[in-house]
Amino acid sequence: MSASPEFRGFDLVRRGYDREQVDHYLRALSGAVSLPPVPAFQIRWRGYDREQVDARIADLLRGGGNRGGRA
Repeated sequence: MSASPEFRGFDLVRRGYDREQVDHYLRALSGAVSLPPVPAFQIRWRGYDREQVDARIADLLRGGGNRGGRA
């Protein structure tokens, strides 16, 4: 997974974070004036890779990457 503006998305894994919840949070984060707290994403079958999502969110919260990036 890349932390650069060329971010392409997350891998799908057997058990990962709920895709809709992650996408919703990333949209909220991209338009937020004050940073919303990171929710506890539910684990779903065929979800986003948890380590990749956690790393991407950490990078965005530090101000790195492209906040407008799509998961």
